Amino acid sequence: MFYTRINKIKVFNNKEGFLGLFNRAEMRIYGYASGNAARGTRVLTIADLLELSEAEREQRLLEAVLADGREFNQSCSLAVDGVKDNQSMLFGESGLVIYRSDAIPATLDVQIWVIESDEDIRRFALDADEVVDSDAFKGLLAAATAALAVTNPLLTGAIAVGGVTANLLRKKLRANKDDLVGYWQCSLNRAEHYPHGVRDRQDTPDTTGNIRVDYTLFGYENSI
Repeated sequence: MFYTRINKIKVFNNKEGFLGLFNRAEMRIYGYASGNAARGTRVLTIADLLELSEAEREQRLLEAVLADGREFNQSCSLAVDGVKDNQSMLFGESGLVIYRSDAIPATLDVQIWVIESDEDIRRFALDADEVVDSDAFKGLLAAATAALAVTNPLLTGAIAVGGVTANLLRKKLRANKDDLVGYWQCSLNRAEHYPHGVRDRQDTPDTTGNIRVDYTLFGYENSI
């Protein structure tokens, strides 16, 4: 089993109120994660894909993206009321679980979005179907399929969807006129960052400089 959880998010500026007045905000936290094939999972080789038709190749690549038990569908959304400036949001003993799988993934991409809005910010969320149906995602599949004719890559069973997800969410953010409080992202691989399936970090900064994140990776493999 493998879990990625957020233990704490500290917010420096909640983007609410004026001159300290009415300085409490509703925060909604969105977490998105995708993991590549775990060790021991058979990879897709160039020979495998060249034997297929173009339509079949795209289908196999799509299946590879959503392999690993469709963890992208396990993205989370959580509302926290009354958040003040310089306040830490805690998520209990078990933390806020962003990603879980039966096996320890070879690579892991995690995004945390913290949004403040006076409107219905549930519209900000994405689901896997929305990502898969997007033009950007279809472009990824087309590029991967076209590359097979001129290169000889070893496809590891998944295409990164983190960039597509982030761009779609940025468009929604602009359309909804919500306030971005913080955006935290990390791309990890098992060999370098969690060889034994465990990693624990505190006070990691985000891209805006407005939040700090504590997170834990915990995994174990059953012996046969």
